[in-house]
Amino acid sequence: MNTVVTCAVHTETTINIPDAYNADGYDFSGTKKFDQQTGYRTQSLLTVPMKNHQGVIIGVLQLINSKDYETGETNEFTSDERHLTESLASQAAVALTNNRLIEEQKKLFEAFIELLAGAIDAKSPYTGGHC
Repeated sequence: MNTVVTCAVHTETTINIPDAYNADGYDFSGTKKFDQQTGYRTQSLLTVPMKNHQGVIIGVLQLINSKDYETGETNEFTSDERHLTESLASQAAVALTNNRLIEEQKKLFEAFIELLAGAIDAKSPYTGGHC
């Protein structure tokens, strides 16, 4: 499938699309169906792969419809917005990785406690089953 997200992941690059309805090479059938159902109009898209500290893609950050603050008009994402979004995606990847590491540490600690309690229970008939 040639969705923008899939292409961004496989090419490991940021993709900036000025107008989804006039872009070649991508499948926007899901986007157009959503727009038709909701009355929304997806125009500009900025799709950024999120890489962890090892360079492995762990997610994708996608922004839709860059707006001009003064006019409210939808525009293409600027170079500055692209750089800012790439920095945000990098920070988000670090946050996700840290969250996963904390969860893994909690699981490891709980497993250690269970192992220790099992060893104490097995050693003493007086505490057996109480730990």
